[in-house]
Amino acid sequence: MTVEASQAPKARILVLHSPDAPELEVLKKLPEDAKIVGVGRTYEDLSSLSESDWQSVNVLLNCGAPVKRNLQTLWPHLPNLEWLHSTAAGVEHILFPDLVEGPVTLTNAKGNFSHSLAEYTLTACNWFAKDLPRLRAQQKARQWKPFDVEELRGKTLGVVGYGDIGQAAARIARAFKMNIIALRRGDQLSEQERDEGLKVYKPDRLNELMADSDYVVMALPYTPSTHHFVNAAAIKCMRPNGVLINVGRGKTLEEAALIKALQEKRIKGAALDVTEVEPLPEDSPLYELDNVLLSPHCADRTAEFQFEALDQFLGILDKYIQGQPLYNIVDKKSGY
Repeated sequence: MTVEASQAPKARILVLHSPDAPELEVLKKLPEDAKIVGVGRTYEDLSSLSESDWQSVNVLLNCGAPVKRNLQTLWPHLPNLEWLHSTAAGVEHILFPDLVEGPVTLTNAKGNFSHSLAEYTLTACNWFAKDLPRLRAQQKARQWKPFDVEELRGKTLGVVGYGDIGQAAARIARAFKMNIIALRRGDQLSEQERDEGLKVYKPDRLNELMADSDYVVMALPYTPSTHHFVNAAAIKCMRPNGVLINVGRGKTLEEAALIKALQEKRIKGAALDVTEVEPLPEDSPLYELDNVLLSPHCADRTAEFQFEALDQFLGILDKYIQGQPLYNIVDKKSGY
Protein backbone atom coordinates (compact mmCIF):
# COMPACT_ATOMS: atom_id res chain seq x y z
CA MET A 1 0.00 0.00 0.00
CA THR A 2 1.34 3.43 -0.92
CA VAL A 3 1.96 5.78 1.99
CA GLU A 4 0.09 9.07 1.59
CA ALA A 5 2.39 12.03 1.04
CA SER A 6 1.12 13.64 4.25
CA GLN A 7 2.15 10.53 6.20
CA ALA A 8 5.58 10.10 4.58
CA PRO A 9 8.60 10.79 6.80
CA LYS A 10 9.74 14.40 6.54
CA ALA A 11 13.40 13.32 6.71
CA ARG A 12 14.59 10.47 4.52
CA ILE A 13 18.19 9.93 5.46
CA LEU A 14 21.07 8.29 3.63
CA VAL A 15 23.88 7.48 6.08
CA LEU A 16 27.46 7.33 4.80
CA HIS A 17 29.12 5.06 7.33
CA SER A 18 29.94 1.42 8.03
CA PRO A 19 26.66 -0.36 8.86
CA ASP A 20 28.25 -2.10 11.86
CA ALA A 21 29.63 1.08 13.47
CA PRO A 22 28.60 1.00 17.15
CA GLU A 23 27.74 4.71 17.29
CA LEU A 24 24.88 4.13 14.84
CA GLU A 25 22.95 2.90 17.89
CA VAL A 26 22.27 6.59 18.52
CA LEU A 27 20.11 6.68 15.39
CA LYS A 28 17.63 4.34 17.06
CA LYS A 29 16.41 7.54 18.72
CA LEU A 30 15.27 8.97 15.38
CA PRO A 31 11.86 10.63 15.60
CA GLU A 32 8.86 9.11 13.83
CA ASP A 33 9.13 11.69 11.07
CA ALA A 34 12.56 10.40 10.05
CA LYS A 35 13.54 7.25 8.20
CA ILE A 36 16.90 5.77 7.18
CA VAL A 37 16.86 4.86 3.51
CA GLY A 38 20.28 3.17 3.46
CA VAL A 39 23.65 2.86 5.16
CA GLY A 40 26.99 2.41 3.40
CA ARG A 41 30.25 4.13 2.57
CA THR A 42 30.23 4.02 -1.24
CA TYR A 43 27.80 3.85 -4.16
CA GLU A 44 28.64 0.17 -4.49
CA ASP A 45 27.70 -0.42 -0.84
CA LEU A 46 24.29 1.11 -1.61
CA SER A 47 23.65 -0.80 -4.84
CA SER A 48 20.51 -2.42 -3.41
CA LEU A 49 18.72 0.94 -3.31
CA SER A 50 16.06 1.46 -5.98
CA GLU A 51 15.76 4.55 -8.12
CA SER A 52 12.80 5.67 -6.00
CA ASP A 53 14.91 5.20 -2.86
CA TRP A 54 17.60 7.49 -4.22
CA GLN A 55 15.03 10.07 -5.28
CA SER A 56 13.42 10.03 -1.84
CA VAL A 57 16.60 11.05 0.02
CA ASN A 58 16.52 14.62 1.28
CA VAL A 59 19.10 14.31 4.08
CA LEU A 60 22.64 12.98 3.72
CA LEU A 61 24.48 12.14 6.95
CA ASN A 62 28.22 11.96 6.34
CA CYS A 63 29.99 10.15 9.19
CA GLY A 64 33.76 9.98 9.22
CA ALA A 65 35.73 11.48 6.37
CA PRO A 66 35.02 10.00 2.91
CA VAL A 67 36.91 11.62 0.07
CA LYS A 68 35.08 14.17 -2.05
CA ARG A 69 35.37 11.81 -5.03
CA ASN A 70 32.98 9.44 -3.26
CA LEU A 71 30.46 12.22 -2.64
CA GLN A 72 30.75 13.35 -6.25
CA THR A 73 29.86 9.81 -7.36
CA LEU A 74 26.75 9.82 -5.20
CA TRP A 75 25.66 13.37 -6.06
CA PRO A 76 23.89 12.70 -9.41
CA HIS A 77 21.72 10.06 -7.72
CA LEU A 78 20.40 12.50 -5.10
CA PRO A 79 18.24 14.96 -7.07
CA ASN A 80 16.06 15.89 -4.08
CA LEU A 81 18.79 16.32 -1.49
CA GLU A 82 18.25 19.38 0.70
CA TRP A 83 20.70 19.00 3.56
CA LEU A 84 24.13 17.43 4.07
CA HIS A 85 25.44 17.06 7.62
CA SER A 86 29.05 16.18 8.40
CA THR A 87 29.97 14.71 11.78
CA ALA A 88 33.40 16.32 11.39
CA ALA A 89 34.07 19.97 12.15
CA GLY A 90 36.39 20.57 9.19
CA VAL A 91 34.74 20.25 5.78
CA GLU A 92 37.59 20.99 3.37
CA HIS A 93 37.84 17.28 2.52
CA ILE A 94 34.26 17.08 1.20
CA LEU A 95 33.76 20.38 -0.65
CA PHE A 96 33.41 20.23 -4.43
CA PRO A 97 31.89 22.67 -6.95
CA ASP A 98 28.40 21.15 -7.25
CA LEU A 99 28.02 21.23 -3.47
CA VAL A 100 29.50 24.70 -3.02
CA GLU A 101 27.51 26.30 -5.84
CA GLY A 102 24.32 24.31 -5.36
CA PRO A 103 21.33 24.77 -3.04
CA VAL A 104 22.09 21.95 -0.57
CA THR A 105 22.55 23.25 2.99
CA LEU A 106 25.74 22.02 4.68
CA THR A 107 26.08 21.72 8.46
CA ASN A 108 28.95 20.41 10.55
CA ALA A 109 29.90 19.24 14.05
CA LYS A 110 31.02 22.63 15.30
CA GLY A 111 31.30 22.59 19.09
CA ASN A 112 31.45 18.83 19.44
CA PHE A 113 35.25 18.74 19.77
CA SER A 114 35.89 22.09 21.39
CA HIS A 115 36.27 21.08 25.01
CA SER A 116 38.61 18.15 24.37
CA LEU A 117 40.84 20.33 22.19
CA ALA A 118 40.76 23.08 24.80
CA GLU A 119 41.89 20.56 27.43
CA TYR A 120 44.73 19.50 25.14
CA THR A 121 45.76 23.13 24.70
CA LEU A 122 46.15 23.70 28.43
CA THR A 123 47.85 20.32 28.85
CA ALA A 124 50.39 21.46 26.27
CA CYS A 125 50.90 24.76 28.09
CA ASN A 126 51.59 22.91 31.34
CA TRP A 127 53.82 20.38 29.54
CA PHE A 128 56.28 23.17 28.84
CA ALA A 129 55.63 25.34 31.92
CA LYS A 130 56.38 22.46 34.29
CA ASP A 131 58.93 20.77 31.98
CA LEU A 132 57.20 17.41 32.28
CA PRO A 133 59.75 15.59 30.07
CA ARG A 134 62.50 16.60 32.52
CA LEU A 135 60.43 15.38 35.48
CA ARG A 136 59.80 12.06 33.79
CA ALA A 137 63.47 11.62 32.84
CA GLN A 138 64.58 12.30 36.43
CA GLN A 139 62.05 9.85 37.76
CA LYS A 140 63.25 7.16 35.38
CA ALA A 141 66.87 7.88 36.37
CA ARG A 142 65.94 7.84 40.11
CA GLN A 143 67.23 11.38 40.47
CA TRP A 144 66.01 14.01 42.97
CA LYS A 145 67.00 17.34 41.44
CA PRO A 146 64.60 20.20 42.19
CA PHE A 147 64.36 22.95 39.57
CA ASP A 148 62.30 26.07 39.00
CA VAL A 149 59.02 25.72 37.12
CA GLU A 150 56.68 28.30 35.61
CA GLU A 151 53.13 29.21 36.45
CA LEU A 152 50.57 29.81 33.75
CA ARG A 153 49.10 32.56 35.92
CA GLY A 154 49.86 35.90 34.33
CA LYS A 155 51.08 34.42 31.05
CA THR A 156 49.43 35.45 27.79
CA LEU A 157 47.64 32.96 25.53
CA GLY A 158 47.26 34.21 21.98
CA VAL A 159 44.39 32.52 20.15
CA VAL A 160 44.69 32.45 16.36
CA GLY A 161 41.16 31.71 15.22
CA TYR A 162 38.73 32.76 17.93
CA GLY A 163 35.91 30.45 16.96
CA ASP A 164 34.30 27.73 19.05
CA ILE A 165 37.54 25.86 19.78
CA GLY A 166 39.55 29.02 20.44
CA GLN A 167 36.90 30.35 22.80
CA ALA A 168 36.76 27.05 24.69
CA ALA A 169 40.54 27.16 25.15
CA ALA A 170 40.28 30.74 26.40
CA ARG A 171 37.65 29.78 28.99
CA ILE A 172 39.89 27.10 30.49
CA ALA A 173 42.96 29.34 30.28
CA ARG A 174 41.15 32.02 32.29
CA ALA A 175 40.69 29.45 35.08
CA PHE A 176 44.50 29.33 35.19
CA LYS A 177 44.47 33.15 35.41
CA MET A 178 46.05 33.57 31.98
CA ASN A 179 45.57 36.70 29.90
CA ILE A 180 43.79 36.16 26.57
CA ILE A 181 44.40 37.93 23.29
CA ALA A 182 42.67 36.77 20.14
CA LEU A 183 42.90 37.09 16.38
CA ARG A 184 39.68 37.26 14.40
CA ARG A 185 38.19 39.29 11.56
CA GLY A 186 35.70 41.23 13.66
CA ASP A 187 37.15 43.49 16.34
CA GLN A 188 33.87 44.50 17.99
CA LEU A 189 33.67 43.18 21.57
CA SER A 190 30.56 41.77 23.19
CA GLU A 191 29.66 42.93 26.68
CA GLN A 192 31.00 39.67 28.11
CA GLU A 193 34.27 40.02 26.18
CA ARG A 194 34.71 43.55 27.50
CA ASP A 195 34.13 42.28 31.04
CA GLU A 196 36.70 39.55 30.46
CA GLY A 197 39.24 42.08 29.21
CA LEU A 198 39.64 40.38 25.84
CA LYS A 199 42.01 42.11 23.44
CA VAL A 200 41.32 41.44 19.77
CA TYR A 201 43.76 41.67 16.86
CA LYS A 202 42.58 41.67 13.24
CA PRO A 203 44.30 39.24 10.81
CA ASP A 204 46.72 41.88 9.51
CA ARG A 205 48.15 42.13 13.06
CA LEU A 206 49.12 38.46 13.33
CA ASN A 207 52.81 39.22 13.83
CA GLU A 208 51.96 41.57 16.67
CA LEU A 209 49.86 38.92 18.39
CA MET A 210 52.69 36.39 18.03
CA ALA A 211 55.12 38.83 19.66
CA ASP A 212 52.74 39.60 22.52
CA SER A 213 52.03 35.94 23.43
CA ASP A 214 53.80 33.46 25.69
CA TYR A 215 51.69 30.65 24.26
CA VAL A 216 49.97 30.69 20.87
CA VAL A 217 47.18 28.25 20.05
CA MET A 218 46.12 27.87 16.43
CA ALA A 219 42.49 26.84 15.93
CA LEU A 220 41.97 27.73 12.28
CA PRO A 221 39.91 25.92 9.66
CA TYR A 222 41.72 25.10 6.43
CA THR A 223 40.76 27.18 3.41
CA PRO A 224 42.80 28.69 0.56
CA SER A 225 43.06 31.90 2.60
CA THR A 226 44.43 30.14 5.70
CA HIS A 227 47.10 28.08 3.91
CA HIS A 228 50.36 28.72 5.81
CA PHE A 229 48.59 31.54 7.62
CA VAL A 230 51.15 31.28 10.42
CA ASN A 231 54.27 31.55 8.28
CA ALA A 232 58.00 32.03 8.76
CA ALA A 233 57.62 35.76 9.35
CA ALA A 234 55.03 35.21 12.07
CA ILE A 235 57.13 32.53 13.77
CA LYS A 236 60.13 34.88 13.79
CA CYS A 237 58.06 37.30 15.87
CA MET A 238 57.56 34.81 18.69
CA ARG A 239 59.26 35.27 22.04
CA PRO A 240 62.26 33.05 22.92
CA ASN A 241 60.10 31.43 25.61
CA GLY A 242 57.16 31.11 23.21
CA VAL A 243 55.27 27.87 22.64
CA LEU A 244 53.18 27.22 19.52
CA ILE A 245 50.20 24.85 19.76
CA ASN A 246 48.19 23.72 16.73
CA VAL A 247 44.82 22.02 17.22
CA GLY A 248 43.25 23.29 13.98
CA ARG A 249 44.58 22.13 10.62
CA GLY A 250 48.19 21.26 9.80
CA LYS A 251 48.32 23.14 6.52
CA THR A 252 47.53 26.46 8.23
CA LEU A 253 51.08 26.39 9.62
CA GLU A 254 54.31 26.66 7.63
CA GLU A 255 55.77 23.53 9.14
CA ALA A 256 59.25 23.82 7.64
CA ALA A 257 59.66 27.27 9.19
CA LEU A 258 58.51 25.96 12.56
CA ILE A 259 60.93 23.05 12.42
CA LYS A 260 63.80 25.43 11.67
CA ALA A 261 62.88 27.65 14.63
CA LEU A 262 62.68 24.60 16.91
CA GLN A 263 66.00 23.19 15.71
CA GLU A 264 67.69 26.54 16.29
CA LYS A 265 65.98 26.86 19.71
CA ARG A 266 64.59 30.26 18.75
CA ILE A 267 61.36 29.35 20.53
CA LYS A 268 60.75 27.17 23.55
CA GLY A 269 58.67 24.50 21.89
CA ALA A 270 55.62 23.35 19.99
CA ALA A 271 52.69 21.04 20.60
CA LEU A 272 51.15 19.66 17.41
CA ASP A 273 48.04 17.53 17.17
CA VAL A 274 47.94 18.14 13.41
CA THR A 275 50.64 18.26 10.74
CA GLU A 276 50.86 19.31 7.09
CA VAL A 277 50.93 15.67 5.94
CA GLU A 278 49.05 13.01 7.87
CA PRO A 279 50.14 10.46 8.82
CA LEU A 280 53.36 12.30 9.54
CA PRO A 281 56.14 10.74 7.40
CA GLU A 282 58.67 8.66 9.32
CA ASP A 283 61.52 10.89 8.17
CA SER A 284 60.01 14.06 9.65
CA PRO A 285 62.39 15.88 12.01
CA LEU A 286 59.45 16.50 14.35
CA TYR A 287 59.78 12.96 15.70
CA GLU A 288 63.31 13.64 16.94
CA LEU A 289 62.93 17.08 18.48
CA ASP A 290 62.93 17.15 22.28
CA ASN A 291 61.08 20.46 22.31
CA VAL A 292 58.03 19.06 20.52
CA LEU A 293 54.92 17.43 21.97
CA LEU A 294 53.45 15.43 19.11
CA SER A 295 50.10 13.67 19.00
CA PRO A 296 48.68 11.84 15.93
CA HIS A 297 45.56 13.98 15.41
CA CYS A 298 43.81 12.33 18.34
CA ALA A 299 43.44 15.10 20.91
CA ASP A 300 39.67 15.02 20.41
CA ARG A 301 39.40 11.26 19.90
CA THR A 302 37.53 10.36 23.05
CA ALA A 303 35.44 7.24 23.63
CA GLU A 304 32.30 9.35 23.32
CA PHE A 305 32.99 11.76 20.45
CA GLN A 306 31.31 9.77 17.68
CA PHE A 307 28.24 9.11 19.80
CA GLU A 308 28.08 12.79 20.77
CA ALA A 309 28.43 13.82 17.13
CA LEU A 310 25.35 11.79 16.21
CA ASP A 311 23.43 13.17 19.19
CA GLN A 312 24.28 16.62 17.85
CA PHE A 313 22.92 15.59 14.42
CA LEU A 314 19.64 14.54 16.04
CA GLY A 315 19.34 18.00 17.56
CA ILE A 316 19.74 19.67 14.16
CA LEU A 317 17.44 17.06 12.59
CA ASP A 318 14.68 18.09 14.99
CA LYS A 319 14.94 21.65 13.63
CA TYR A 320 14.80 20.32 10.06
CA ILE A 321 11.67 18.26 10.68
CA GLN A 322 9.95 21.21 12.36
CA GLY A 323 10.81 23.48 9.47
CA GLN A 324 12.91 25.71 11.71
CA PRO A 325 16.31 27.26 10.82
CA LEU A 326 19.19 24.82 11.17
CA TYR A 327 22.25 25.63 13.25
CA ASN A 328 25.93 24.91 12.57
CA ILE A 329 25.43 25.98 8.96
CA VAL A 330 28.69 26.14 7.00
CA ASP A 331 29.41 29.01 4.64
CA LYS A 332 30.31 26.77 1.72
CA LYS A 333 32.19 29.47 -0.16
CA SER A 334 34.42 30.41 2.76
CA GLY A 335 34.79 26.77 3.85
CA TYR A 336 33.74 27.09 7.50
